[in-house]
Amino acid sequence: MFLLRKDRCTQETTGTLIKKRWNGNVWFLTVEYTVAGIRYTCTEQLRYRITKKYKVGGIPIGHHATASLQNIEEGTEVRVMYNPDKPKKSYLPDNEGLLLS
Repeated sequence: MFLLRKDRCTQETTGTLIKKRWNGNVWFLTVEYTVAGIRYTCTEQLRYRITKKYKVGGIPIGHHATASLQNIEEGTEVRVMYNPDKPKKSYLPDNEGLLLS
């Protein structure tokens, strides 16, 4: 697995969600996008944003989170940021937040 340098992903395009897969614990999203006539895919685990924190006194005991890309279904268009020197290196900028498992 490679470390993605998001700072090098300076170009934006639109991709299409081609697969939404549940592995029993988490959702994985696969997006297809095209750069210079070549098709690429980007697969990421769906991330979540904390919308509410629960505390007893000052001690955190839990939280409520919602998906960053709520109600996303196959065929939906999403933004993709990619490295112009290596277009296969990409990420979904709207899929920000925590990885929950």
